Amino acid sequence: MSTAARSTRETVGHASDLAVGSMKLARVGERRIVVVRTPSGIHALDNACPHQGYGLVTGSLDGELLTCQWHNWKYRVSDGVCVIGEENVPCHGVEVIDDEVIVTVVEPTVDEQRAVLWPSLRSGIEKDYQGQVARDALRLLGTAVSPTAIIWEGVKLGAPRNEWGLGHEMATSADCLALAGELGGERAKTAIVQALSGLAEATRAYPARPLPEADGSIDLVAAIEAEDHTAAMARVVADVRSGRPVTDVATDFIEAVSRHHYDYGHGAIYTQKAFELLAEVAHTEAEHLLPHLAATLAWGTREDTLPYMNKAMAELDGVDLDAVAAGGGPGDDAARDVMVATLLDAPEAPIAAAARFAAAGAGVTGLLDAVTLAVSYRLLRHDLDLEFRLDDPFGWLDITHGLTYSRAARWAWGVHPSPAAARLALFTVWLAHDTGRGERRNHVAAPVEGAPSDLSLGEAILRRDESAAVGAALDGGMTEVTRAMAEASLYDHAGSFIVQAHLIKTARAAGEEAATIGSSIPLAAAARFLAAPRLERFAARNAVESDHFISTGRPPLR
Repeated sequence: MSTAARSTRETVGHASDLAVGSMKLARVGERRIVVVRTPSGIHALDNACPHQGYGLVTGSLDGELLTCQWHNWKYRVSDGVCVIGEENVPCHGVEVIDDEVIVTVVEPTVDEQRAVLWPSLRSGIEKDYQGQVARDALRLLGTAVSPTAIIWEGVKLGAPRNEWGLGHEMATSADCLALAGELGGERAKTAIVQALSGLAEATRAYPARPLPEADGSIDLVAAIEAEDHTAAMARVVADVRSGRPVTDVATDFIEAVSRHHYDYGHGAIYTQKAFELLAEVAHTEAEHLLPHLAATLAWGTREDTLPYMNKAMAELDGVDLDAVAAGGGPGDDAARDVMVATLLDAPEAPIAAAARFAAAGAGVTGLLDAVTLAVSYRLLRHDLDLEFRLDDPFGWLDITHGLTYSRAARWAWGVHPSPAAARLALFTVWLAHDTGRGERRNHVAAPVEGAPSDLSLGEAILRRDESAAVGAALDGGMTEVTRAMAEASLYDHAGSFIVQAHLIKTARAAGEEAATIGSSIPLAAAARFLAAPRLERFAARNAVESDHFISTGRPPLR
């Protein structure tokens, strides 16, 4: 790619032929130019509106303001500044010599393009201007900027601005960055834009959270336990600036996140995704991300302190975590199948049984294999009638957390095989059980087994044919199905970012877990989730739950 500026200078007409208030189309080199005459003089702008490329020459001129009629964006003709809309339009030099109008177009160098695009991208993210974000990202990609650099710029901007710390936008960014590398081509572009879209939505209108002074004397786990987000952030800042090995920092975070069942599994999931994302950039960049992960955990809901986890926590308190961590793994298939059935059908979360299963030979990895299969079967037998009941808050997303939580616990075990990671694995047992509360309130539906079809997996998902999608996932090669599932998760067939984030992270976790345990069942489960109807019900459910609370003073059904 050339880095030298190119200049093209051409005569485009005569000044005497241009009346004040008129416009004409001209070509200078490879550019289509709109030449405008106003009371202030003759001006030249790119004819393509930077919004969607419609011709400005077909717009309207009012004094010094040129309006693109398609979406009412308005530009100052003297310098191309957009006064209503998002992006400026390139403006070019004009000379009038002996009545000849001469326009000079200077094509910017790559460095000059980037100098304009980076601040424009940041501005678009801050304002949640989704179109501008997409256009700037793809233009940067065209200047040989890597997907990693583009997505990381969004993360750096977004991480300190999310009101309560890191969220789905960060986790989705990690997944989308991985998908961009794996899929390439047009799908890579979609993945980049999907990541930045989530970051822009979460960032809008919030000021940046400042970093505190570094303090290496603080105990990170204790600070998070005390919900002292400032102290927790200060310790992480000290770790990063001192060059402490990232694996040691990750170990501290795993110790912290294993103390509690955070936010329906999100604490562990966000920890996993933050370190996966950080692995793609220099460790020196960790200051932009990890302190905000510490704040996220400090602010997180400790569900294990709530009444509905009392029985499970009483069992967990009696578990010998050292024995669980010392278990072998993965154990034999017959014992695993018994554990899967227990996870699916036990009346209470089988924490003690799971601990015995792991300690007796299956180990933590074998236990997580069983959790993954159990949650996958739940997805395959989820009763779709629940998706259309406003009086029941249970739905698809509740079950998907069981799969992504299992994946996060497996990551934690790989980084820090320890009693702490074993405890985290036992929390996934509780969540695997809790993902069945919709079944226990209603009934267990027959699992979707999949049907033969001429549709590919991607087509079945697009057409909302869940049976064909499950069949395609079970019958195809695991590598090909994983790729097709990843592509389908980027189709943007959700009505909100939060659901889109779950489509992406579930598809990715299913592919990774399927490869780990050597079974296509997680792929089939995720395929059904992507293909089956979903009624998101956010506004309707809020209305129902708010009315219930106002009328009775009682919390909603869980």
